[in-house]
Amino acid sequence: MLTKNAIKITDIEEVNSRVLQFQFNVEWTMDNTAVIIDYLVQMIAAKVMETIQGADLHCVRIHYGVSEFLLNFEEYSHSCWLECATEQDILGLSEIKLILS
Repeated sequence: MLTKNAIKITDIEEVNSRVLQFQFNVEWTMDNTAVIIDYLVQMIAAKVMETIQGADLHCVRIHYGVSEFLLNFEEYSHSCWLECATEQDILGLSEIKLILS
């Protein structure tokens, strides 16, 4: 069973000014993304606004400061990324990268 204490971010890649991609030290599936979501939300002191779960894509809308982001998990590519909801959220994304680095 995956626990928050076991999770560590091993790499953060800035795909572009609006997207950060994460790699973790643990293997995850759609069944345990909630633990990773809790970990990330707690690390950046954000608030979950909405969760949308599909067959292979899990998307969580989060609020951090005055910014909104979409935290995405895609099972087939085993990808996790955080993207700005609007252009105005780019500064907030930079802050999050500093917190998590």
